Amino acid sequence: MTCKDLSQRPYVIVLNKPPSISLTTIYFYHAYYSKNTREFNEPLHFFADLPHLVSLDLSSNSLWGVIPSSIGALAKLALLDLSFNLLDGPIPPSIGSCTKLTSLDLSHNILSKRSIRSIGNLTSLRYLDLSNNQINGSFPSAILKLASLTTLALGYNQLKGLLPSQFGSLIILSHLDLSNNQITGSIGSIANLTSLEFLDLSNNRITGSIGSTGNLTSLEFLDLSNNRINGSIPSTFSKLISLTTLSLKSNQLNGMLPPELGSLVLLSYLDLSRNQFSGSIPPQIGQCQSLSSLLVSDNLLTGQIPQEIGYLANLYELDLSKNNLSSAIPVNFSYFYQLLELNLSYNNLDGSVPFIAAAMISLDHNTYLCGNSYGLTPCDTPKLDVDHQNRKHPSMVLLALFAPFSFACLSIVSITVVCWRRKYVKSTTKRKSGDILSIWNFDGKIAFEDILSATENFDDKYCIGVGGYGSVFRVHLEGGITFAVKLLHSVEEYSDEGTFHAEIEVLTKNRHRCIVKLYGFCSHSQCKFLVYDLIERGSLSSIMHEQGLAKKLDWPRRVAVVTDVAQALSYLHHDCGDPIVHRDIKSSNILLDIDYKAYVSDFGMARKLKHGYSSWSTIFAGTCGYIAPELSSTMVLTEKCDVYSFGVVALEVLMGKHPGDLLLPFFCRTEQQGKFKDTLDRRVAAPFTVEEEKDAILVALVAFACLQVNPKARPTMQQVYHALTNRNHPGLMLRPLPEISLQGLHEYCGTIKNI
Repeated sequence: MTCKDLSQRPYVIVLNKPPSISLTTIYFYHAYYSKNTREFNEPLHFFADLPHLVSLDLSSNSLWGVIPSSIGALAKLALLDLSFNLLDGPIPPSIGSCTKLTSLDLSHNILSKRSIRSIGNLTSLRYLDLSNNQINGSFPSAILKLASLTTLALGYNQLKGLLPSQFGSLIILSHLDLSNNQITGSIGSIANLTSLEFLDLSNNRITGSIGSTGNLTSLEFLDLSNNRINGSIPSTFSKLISLTTLSLKSNQLNGMLPPELGSLVLLSYLDLSRNQFSGSIPPQIGQCQSLSSLLVSDNLLTGQIPQEIGYLANLYELDLSKNNLSSAIPVNFSYFYQLLELNLSYNNLDGSVPFIAAAMISLDHNTYLCGNSYGLTPCDTPKLDVDHQNRKHPSMVLLALFAPFSFACLSIVSITVVCWRRKYVKSTTKRKSGDILSIWNFDGKIAFEDILSATENFDDKYCIGVGGYGSVFRVHLEGGITFAVKLLHSVEEYSDEGTFHAEIEVLTKNRHRCIVKLYGFCSHSQCKFLVYDLIERGSLSSIMHEQGLAKKLDWPRRVAVVTDVAQALSYLHHDCGDPIVHRDIKSSNILLDIDYKAYVSDFGMARKLKHGYSSWSTIFAGTCGYIAPELSSTMVLTEKCDVYSFGVVALEVLMGKHPGDLLLPFFCRTEQQGKFKDTLDRRVAAPFTVEEEKDAILVALVAFACLQVNPKARPTMQQVYHALTNRNHPGLMLRPLPEISLQGLHEYCGTIKNI
């Protein structure tokens, strides 16, 4: 039997042993094995004659009919994936004979329940997905016997009746999705599932309170929306410190929003809308610095909007509409640089509206708001008495004649004073470092004193990192705001004033999602520091050196990190007024936030280039192992120096360590020895899907292209970012990863410019 007999276009077939009877893996993802074979039973009868079959994946086709009972003959089957097909009828009881199954995915079909008691025999099962079917009746009690289960998905079915009063043997369950059913009862039984990381009970008919969820300290995702849950949010919610997503919308919750919500510092999505919450919004919510969406609309909230919300620099979406909020909109809302949507409509807000740089703003049904934009009524200004305005006093006539002459004289005097002051300041700066303090969003003096107080005059116990130019401290101010402050080395050691101001200039004039945000700085004769946004996970280098942390940096996340850095450099090189060269791209200058998004930091050595020109560097700057070879010999600085450093970092991300000897063939022009797969970081599982393999190969191709000794042979960062985001596939990427050699990457890397 040939591959053609099995499918119109097979995707992957692996024969572990020569005889056909020993076929162990069949994978026809999106192969369109469909009605052309007349019925589904035919291929499965064939598979039933393969006693060694371990993995069967026929997902994402148009298979129809019932699953035949002969499936039970596959006694060694460990993985069965029939998802995204048109299969109907019951799940055959014979599936209970496949006792070695660890993964069973029958989702996105038209399967009914009838009896699935036989699934209780699959005691090795770790992954079970029956979502998006027509399974009805009560919760399948047989599933409660599966002690090895870590993932259970039954969402988008027709389950009714009570949520189980206890979840039996499912003590290691980490992912539970029962959303979009008609389940009733309370969520008290969930409290014993202390290993849960993902819980979705949305769109059901669940009642009772949510107090018992405080035991689920491992939860990262919690969605209880669109139910009938009542009562208040308990203070024990502060224990859910791992939460990144919380949705409680469309319930019957009431009471005040607890200040303990501020303890959920990793929270990025919070939706409490369509409830009956009363009282004021707690200012502690400003401590949730990772928030990108804050939705609290359609409640009974009163009082003013706390200004602490204005410090949530990562907000993309803010909806406080349909409440009874009063007073003015906080002025610091002007500092929302990433906000896309702001909805403050249907409140009792008043006063002047500050400028807010959001794509969509809704302020309607606030009677007393005023301003010169957003379609508002202009704010009232004091007006003179009409009669007084109309009277033309002789002195007014003289003033009208004298005004132009006075204005000209005043302008000349002002220009003279400004020029003199600039000259004075410049000469003073040469003699002594200035005592300049500029911390945006704050009163400068208070912020300076608060920073010293919060760090106990920069005590080492608050230090979270040390670099070549300074030490970084975690600063927690009153009100729950946390920053990273880089204290530069003492003035005696740190005499390059230009380096300090270079970083300020780059970070204040250039805003980008993948570049760390600077909030302010202090330049004092005795103390210099910069105030940054705190990026939670720290540097890429520190994560790669910790085995436990490196394991969480899987291949999709690693590819995303490389892409983020490429985007930042492409912006600096091609989208700024004058190109900016960072000069010190390395893994310790790349920071990762809680979602593993990457930020380029430390612009102390950055330099501007005039368009079309390179620059001579009088100081040999950079870090050994990342410096472009031409910079050490010619001292000529171009954007291609950053491109080379980026190539080193890209390989470091793939390998989990600095590439070291792998760079030598670029300089010695010798052949690259070995297979590409042998260089990948073994602390994480090898790329599993075809897309992961292709992405890993693409990153390697990009890295090799950037490491060419001849700067002109390297791509631009714009070309690199284009290649990583478009993911077009050169010929080499169409081969399986185990077949790719390092020399093959070397030979193909020139194609990156054409991707």
